[in-house]
Amino acid sequence: MTQEEVINLMKSSKNSQEWNANCETVKKSNNNNYPSYWYVEVISSGLIDKTLGEGSSKIRITTL
Repeated sequence: MTQEEVINLMKSSKNSQEWNANCETVKKSNNNNYPSYWYVEVISSGLIDKTLGEGSSKIRITTL
């Protein structure tokens, strides 16, 4: 997948389940790793908040 395809795929996510599935699609297309630009273009850019709503990136998962 090209960088533009990855960004557009992530932007198309409608909910967290779709976001997670799209993350897996990206990883599978890149030998089960995130591409080198992932952190800057997806994480640092705030793409998840822009796509799924403000605060989405602040969700924490904990285990008991």
